[in-house]
Amino acid sequence: MGRCRAVTRSASAHRAPGPAATSAEWWRQAVVYQICPRSFAGSGADGVSGLRGVISQIPYLAALGIDAIWLSPFDPSALADFDEITSGLQAHGIKVIVDVAPNYLASWHPWFTEALAALPGSPATHRSVFRDGLGQAFTFDLLEAHWDAGEFLRVITDSLADAQQYGASTSWVLSSHGAARRRARAAALLMLALPGSAYLSPGEELGGQELTDIPAERGAQEHDPASTLNLYRQALGWRRKLQAADHLEWMPGTNGQVLHFGRPGGWRSVTNFGPHAVPLPPGTVVVASAPLEAGLLPVDTTAWIIRGG
Repeated sequence: MGRCRAVTRSASAHRAPGPAATSAEWWRQAVVYQICPRSFAGSGADGVSGLRGVISQIPYLAALGIDAIWLSPFDPSALADFDEITSGLQAHGIKVIVDVAPNYLASWHPWFTEALAALPGSPATHRSVFRDGLGQAFTFDLLEAHWDAGEFLRVITDSLADAQQYGASTSWVLSSHGAARRRARAAALLMLALPGSAYLSPGEELGGQELTDIPAERGAQEHDPASTLNLYRQALGWRRKLQAADHLEWMPGTNGQVLHFGRPGGWRSVTNFGPHAVPLPPGTVVVASAPLEAGLLPVDTTAWIIRGG
């Protein structure tokens, strides 16, 4: 395979909305960060003062490079704070999705079963909205997959085929809780290279979901170039810059040890699942989950490569 060189420049120093940010279908390839106001900034147990904590973290969210936040239910008395959140985030090109609890209805609830059995247009159906097809559906199979190239290949291929069948967008969920740090970083970089949207759990960008003090951990990782936080920032910056049509092409190098796929515009993602280092494909490495080894992709590592760079 040809020679590959690495670069360390960042794509996120001056964040500007990508083409999808102003499109009606921006959500199809968005990176969405879930926020629970009660714990996100360590600023309140009632969800009200917690919104003030979210406001205080708007610069952090903007620097992370996400496209939207998914805000968990909060007390309606905090609507003034919510307005400040939306205006503050929108100034950075970040959209806000609100998780509204009244929208939920269990499939076994009498209202739902009654609506399913009723004729269209009857009073029982007025409580629910039924539609054909999918907009987005969470894909948890990647979260549950073992660290194996064949299993990841099957999950990715099947998930993309299902989404294409319904004209939907795949919504990837990973949060590699319990995984070894090196594999978790490699899996995260692979997931962020896939077409479709990515949903991040609180603290995922810091390398864990059970952090007792998320704000303190953010501060600890802020100025460490090798931290997981800065890996996510770098990856999201390049994703925004490189993102194009939402499809991929499996490259010939894909096998039982390596997953290698290309995205439109000459962007490649390569992940080594195997027991030994493998040659990197030709091009310029713009981000990698671990240090490279003189033209080789080490074990449990993902790299993004720009062809002809």
